[in-house]
Amino acid sequence: MTFVVDLERAETTHTVYSTVDRVVEAAAASIGIDSTPSAYQFVDYRSTSTQDDQKTQTPPLFIEIVKGLTARQPLPGTTAPGFFTLPTVLLYDDRGLELFDRITYVPEYYLTASEIDILETRIQEIVAEIPDGSDVIELGCGSLRKTKILLDALNRQRTGITYYAIDVMPQPLHDSMGGLSTQLENISLVALCGTYEEVMSHFGKSTRRKTVLWLGSSIGGCTADYATGLLSSVTRRVLNENDAVIIGMDLQKDSAVIMDAYHDSQGVTAEFELNIVSHVNSIVSCLAEGQHDDFLDIKKFKYVGEYDEGFGRHNSYLEAQEDMVVQWPQSIRPRVAEICGNADDLVFKSRDRIYIESSYKYGPGAAESLANATELTLATEWVDSRNYYSLNLFRKPKFFMRSEQTANLTTIGKWCGPAARARSVLQELSSTRTSAPDTFCTIPDEKEWRQMWSAWDTLTLEIIPREKLHDKPIDLRHPFIFYLGHMPAFADIHMTAADSEPPTEPSVYMQWFERGIDPNIKNKTVTHSHSVIPDEWPAVADILAYRDHVHARILCWLERYKNSNGAVSADSARHVWMAFEHHAMHIETFFYMILQMAPLDIQPPIRVSFGALDSARTPNEQWLHYAGGKDIVFGLANDNEQDLKKRTLPPGHVFGWDNEGPQIRADIESFSIQTRSITNQEYLEFLCALSSHDDYDELVPCSWVALDTTSSSSTRLASDYGVRTVVGAPSITRTEAALWPVFVSHKQAESYANWRGKRLPTESEWTHASRTFHLAAALNREKAQLFSGKHSGGQATGSNSAWPELQPVDTYVAELLAEQNTTLEEQVMQQPFDMYIPSDANIGFAHWHPVPVSTSEVRHDNGSALPDASFVGNGWEWTATMFQPYNGFEASPMYPGYSADFFDPEDMPNAETAHYVVKGGSYVTHSRIAQRQTFRNWYQRGYPYVLATFRLCESNSTSY
Repeated sequence: MTFVVDLERAETTHTVYSTVDRVVEAAAASIGIDSTPSAYQFVDYRSTSTQDDQKTQTPPLFIEIVKGLTARQPLPGTTAPGFFTLPTVLLYDDRGLELFDRITYVPEYYLTASEIDILETRIQEIVAEIPDGSDVIELGCGSLRKTKILLDALNRQRTGITYYAIDVMPQPLHDSMGGLSTQLENISLVALCGTYEEVMSHFGKSTRRKTVLWLGSSIGGCTADYATGLLSSVTRRVLNENDAVIIGMDLQKDSAVIMDAYHDSQGVTAEFELNIVSHVNSIVSCLAEGQHDDFLDIKKFKYVGEYDEGFGRHNSYLEAQEDMVVQWPQSIRPRVAEICGNADDLVFKSRDRIYIESSYKYGPGAAESLANATELTLATEWVDSRNYYSLNLFRKPKFFMRSEQTANLTTIGKWCGPAARARSVLQELSSTRTSAPDTFCTIPDEKEWRQMWSAWDTLTLEIIPREKLHDKPIDLRHPFIFYLGHMPAFADIHMTAADSEPPTEPSVYMQWFERGIDPNIKNKTVTHSHSVIPDEWPAVADILAYRDHVHARILCWLERYKNSNGAVSADSARHVWMAFEHHAMHIETFFYMILQMAPLDIQPPIRVSFGALDSARTPNEQWLHYAGGKDIVFGLANDNEQDLKKRTLPPGHVFGWDNEGPQIRADIESFSIQTRSITNQEYLEFLCALSSHDDYDELVPCSWVALDTTSSSSTRLASDYGVRTVVGAPSITRTEAALWPVFVSHKQAESYANWRGKRLPTESEWTHASRTFHLAAALNREKAQLFSGKHSGGQATGSNSAWPELQPVDTYVAELLAEQNTTLEEQVMQQPFDMYIPSDANIGFAHWHPVPVSTSEVRHDNGSALPDASFVGNGWEWTATMFQPYNGFEASPMYPGYSADFFDPEDMPNAETAHYVVKGGSYVTHSRIAQRQTFRNWYQRGYPYVLATFRLCESNSTSY
């Protein structure tokens, strides 16, 4: 574990140490603190060893010094060895801490001023997120210069607060806490001395509300692997449901501003970085018992810093100014030889570099990606007045239904995870090729089931008051209570087939709860076959008892599956998979039913603050161009369900619903499509323009609720509308909800498109655009990192990753893949899952509401001209394609009416009852469904309640 102080610049090293340098600890212990001041409690969690052990053992930090100076290493995320290294922790001896404090006051160093700007201007909002009687825990307390702003406010406005300061060194803790003890009479103070791993046990069993602080962009000194690993550990071991973490993140900006911050005119940063030489010398001298105080000659090195556009990080080095040979002191040569096999002299050539630290800067989507990787939810973001820096508040959710692979990541961003998965595609651009990423396992494991059940219980038993379970907010559907029984009954039907055991009692529930109603929206008496409706629904307690028995049955099957090492019937596995996905889809049905309740009847699951509408964030209109092509592959190679009973489940098998297959080939003409969906603000402008039309009332979305029923003087519009969510109805005219995607019916979407002189994309166009763009963005990001990591003569060569402006996305990707002897068909068309969806996609309850679409203020990870775009998440997207079977379609014998009951004649495209395909996924869609690019959802053209938005498309008159 690394030594951490309040470091705005990347003060934590990217390397995870198993223990802290005992030389440094021994020096701290020698200070001789006789007693702990009574005004605060001091708890020492550090591992102890005897003085004899300290004399005979080689300190771990010295081992790192030797390894770093005897073998060149690649920079994090690169493969070509080019640099000697020294541990970042060496920057922070007493002299280093003093110099760093001076850095925070130099005018070029914007980070401290930016964080203070946020703390001073948004302090009331921050305090509002920290309840009375809670613990505030700071990871690396430092001098408390900025934390003191928050503590002063808590001292005035809160009661029962305990502040915990964590640091690995005792004296800085005493220095900081001693100054606070006389100023914060309403806050209890506790100093915890030790590494993060050592002190986490202090909080493990506490039920008090907690807010963890990780300020100063300390996260910027960590690779993504380390940062997500630490934060995940904090989430699991320290936080309870709804507890918070506030993290400071330095944002990507003009590289000149960043370079100035690390090359101040007073030379303090250079002095700070060079001080590491003095610290190395003191450690070597201590081990050599006073020999060689000048092991490294500080006058022969200079500080060099560079900003790496590809990784979005500033790298700091010491550079040799001349050739030199450095000898190890005679008395420690045996230790050196034990570490690296020999004690040869160190040879530095002129311009050789010693890598010290990196400071990562974060682009759009980084905070969302961090939340996704650590099973947190990003609740609030505060940005300083110059848009240089952000404080991000995360909360631990009740459940987590997303999936993100984060191993081997260097930095955090919306395209960093997809880029890592695309690395194997660029095999000829990289010296190593990683294995292809695993897709979802065929059968959801116990954790996935329990997370989904937790989501369902939150919706059915917490958000809806118990007395409202018999309500029917959408007249076309059953009351809520039906769905409470429908989920376990449907699952039990398929578990009965899966395990060949009798149905769970009471078996009559299968008759009452097997299938709901899906009526014609024009005539609700016209419906498909459905279950018998009882004269009286069973008691809620009885339904829940039945549910528990079915859940136990599923868990038993999963245990048998686990113990069999996957050797189960493919037929049995498909039944279990079908029960899971059916439940996941009905979470969405139930959710949009809740949204049609009276807003005051909804019990919000969490506290949410909506940002004010900022005119500077109004989204621009960008388009992506596609050349199209012939024989493009769509769909899934479906199973023959009759054959499933004859074989065991193959490893990595992918199940799909009957309408997803069979695979087909189709031609696509050249087209262009918007990078984002239409917003509430844009749709409101449309309504204002058409307010005199006869069918105006039919164009107002059901996803809106009138906040002020007083009509405008010039239109029939209410003065203001809110967007329906389970956490409030934020104003379209005054809050960020203006920039959320608008949720409308297909009929409403088509009306808007006609008004704009555009059209909706077809299903094939949308699918081709989405999966191709995701791979393009991932490859573009990965190329930037590969090229930015290459050096010649110790100097960075920069990025070689410019996106050819206006070139069709599919053409660009096809040419790039051809260089690697592969094709789009192989990489995405034949793959059921889209593995390159951005890490910040709003799916699986990443939020309890939509988030703003991409805005005009785009900071690209690598500076290229590739437009920012989002296809999956926030809302399903309407297409211009009627829901029809693919050629060769066969209805599923396990569920024959799933798709076939909803195919409509091709001659009724304008009927409001005609079903149209929606693609992508909403903010409540399970990630298994949202990431399966073959999944097809559908709704009636006039059905107004679903979480479905749209984007515009147009045919290109010129072929690319």
